Amino acid sequence: MRITLEVPEHRAAFMLELLRSLPFVTLRGQAAKAAALDETAHLLSSPANAARLRAALERDRLGQHQTHSLPDDLLR
Repeated sequence: MRITLEVPEHRAAFMLELLRSLPFVTLRGQAAKAAALDETAHLLSSPANAARLRAALERDRLGQHQTHSLPDDLLR
């Protein structure tokens, strides 16, 4: 099933955040791109966050990956 929503521009960020929180919703097209851009903009919104993002990208470029397990209480 495909559902298309038309949302006023001033409510778009709220609607994207709401839809992103639903496990059964998959964003595609412009909505998916907007979500990624919103997250990147948030990460770059402060110097500290921007530095952490750049450091993470550099570690990834160098192949320095880390694998973490989720705590059991989050898996329930």
